[in-house]
Order: sequence, then structure tokens, then C-alpha cells
Amino acid sequence: MAETARTFHPAITNKEIWPGPDGYPWADTGIRTWTREGVLRRVAPGRLICTWTTGGFTEPTTGNFTMITRSENDGETWSKPEVLFQHPTRGLFTTELFIPNENEVHAFLQTYPHGSWMCHLHSYRAVSLDGGTTWNGPHSIPGGIENVWVNQGIVHSSGRWIIPVSWAELIGDEWAEPSVGRPPAECIVAGQPVKQVQLPYGADSMLSQKAGNAWADRNHRYVCGSILSDDGGNTFRLRGTIRGGKHGWLIEPKVVELSDGRIVMLIRSQRDGWLWRSDSEDGGETWSEAVQTDIPNPSAKVKLLKSQDGRIFLIHNPVNSDGAIMAGRNPLSLWVSDDDMETWKVRADLVKDPNPKASLNYPDGYVDEERGELHFAWEDGRSVFLVRAPMGIG
Repeated sequence: MAETARTFHPAITNKEIWPGPDGYPWADTGIRTWTREGVLRRVAPGRLICTWTTGGFTEPTTGNFTMITRSENDGETWSKPEVLFQHPTRGLFTTELFIPNENEVHAFLQTYPHGSWMCHLHSYRAVSLDGGTTWNGPHSIPGGIENVWVNQGIVHSSGRWIIPVSWAELIGDEWAEPSVGRPPAECIVAGQPVKQVQLPYGADSMLSQKAGNAWADRNHRYVCGSILSDDGGNTFRLRGTIRGGKHGWLIEPKVVELSDGRIVMLIRSQRDGWLWRSDSEDGGETWSEAVQTDIPNPSAKVKLLKSQDGRIFLIHNPVNSDGAIMAGRNPLSLWVSDDDMETWKVRADLVKDPNPKASLNYPDGYVDEERGELHFAWEDGRSVFLVRAPMGIG
């Protein structure tokens, strides 16, 4: 659906930054027109960076890599996009740009094999001290944290870094992921062969991806927690094992600090139709049992932001999926609370598409206190857009 068919809240501005008027630079290959998850950050006054994942025909595949563009004039113009991180044999996703101080950027990225991705993650961090121009790493996350999907973190009022994560736990009997062709040996546990899916020789990427995802869903439980640092990122520790969801599937948590210092985590679930919630009263060391909220969600990642005056902003797709695996992520909306998420007094649709099954995906950004605006990126699976929305929107 062409972007011109969409409608936008009259108070916002919406600008495409990828791929732009010249189209995809790889249009002749026909395989890199897929785009996912823009991450927008302000690294210093007037200086912005935006990353997104592209490459290959979808996710997860070994062709996935991260691109970056930069702005020196608060987003008015952007540099030519370039590859930021790319692995030669594994897919790669950059899911968080953590900014604890001006020009200090901690990029958290994950690599994975084709098909079974979140079940076989390698987690890394790269650090930039010049606003994302040069990088140290990627290196392992200090503390032996090697297999988590990292989401946007916060600096707590105590100074602690609290960064929410999710990961997959193998709980089923199929220990080995599907193989293409006969594996060199049987999968053996305690001397006995165990089930392993075998695909025919020459199986194409779509077939092996489908089989890998099905294996992952049959045999894994997806849980959430947080990685914490009290020394400015020199060391981290993993805390919490938040399980739940009607299908045992909780991923991509987002956190926000309430006025009394408590932390609320909102979590994406699978085929539930709602967001789930867990709370921490001790800065992320322990988390309450997850409970289902009354916030509709079509199994999509959301964005939580907080302004200096205490307002909390939820940017999301308030759509109940009613059990559907692939419900539409439409509209893209902003809810605002001024009472620590007890109520949402403002509920404004920012972007709407005439196709109810359209995907207006994965908003991510920051609060610009000087302008009194929310700035965030979103994508539709093909293009990355930037939105500016007034904090006082009605």
C-alpha cells in the first residue's frame, strides 16, 4: 500500500529516510528490499543517529545486517546510509542504542543462524564515545550474558542501568534443530536417538526457515528479565525470569520508572491479544509474576517513554489480535498517562492505513524536552519513517 494512501494526525510530521527517493541501492538483486526496526537516538544537541536492519528476504536469515544514518541538524537532513554491523556467516540485528551520556552509545546486537535465531543467539555490545562515528567492539557483554535479545534500557534515578531482555529456554524433547539433508550422525540422548526434523537436500531458504521457526515454537519457552549495571557498563548481571502468556511466549519487554522509583515492564506476547506486565520494587533485581493487562496488542513491540514532568507515553498498535498469528498492526497510536499508568487520558491515532492488516511497525525514539516533542522511527517492512509528535497532543 502506497504511503500516500495513509492518513496522519494533523499535529505530527512524518518523513521517510530509508530508502528515500532513489529507491533501494540493491534493487537489481531483488533480495534486499526488506527492512525492520528503526532505532532513533539523540546523541548530543542537534546530533541524531538512526539504525535499522535490512538484507535478505525476511527475518531471520543470514543476510540480515544493520545500517546507520546520521544527522547533524536535528533530523532536517541525513547522511547517506551505510552498513554499521554485518556478520559474514550469521544474521545480525541491532536492537538497542543505549545513551547514558552525551555522545556515549552502547549498541547491543545479536547474531543468529538461519531459521532458529532467538534459540541460538550470540549477544554483543559495541561502544562509541563520539556519537556513533567510531566503535570499539563488538565484544561480549561483560558478565557471561551471551544469549539475550536486548531492548531499550533506562538510567534509573539511582544511577543504575536497567536494560530489559528476553531469551528462549529449550523445554521440549527435540534437542536438535532441523537439518537440511541427513545429518552426519544421529541425535543421541542417554544412548537413545531422539527426534530431529530432516528436510530434503536442496531445501530452499523459505522451507528451512519455516521448519526452524516451527521447531523453535514447539520446543521453547520465551521469558524476560533485565541486565543491570551499577558501574557504568563495566559489568552486568542478569536478573529475573518472567514467564507467562497464554502460549508461554513473552518477548521484547520495555521498561519505565514510575514516580516512586518502581519499574514497570510491558511485554509482548503471542496470540493473546494483550500486553503483559511485571513490576520491580528493587531496581530490577526481582520482578513480580507477569499479569495480562487491558492494553490491546497484536503481538507487536511497543515503545515506552517518560518526560521530565512524569508523563508516560506509550506508542503502540492498540489492536486486539483475537488469537490471530498475524493480525494487522494498524493504527499506530500514542497513549499518554499522567498518573503512573493508572489511566491513559490521551489516546490518539498517529498513522492509519486503509488496509486493516497493514503493518505500521515497531516505533522507537526519544523525548525532546526542548521542543516539547516525541521523536520516533517506525517502519512498514520496507521503509523507515521519522515522526515528530507534540507531547501535548490531544
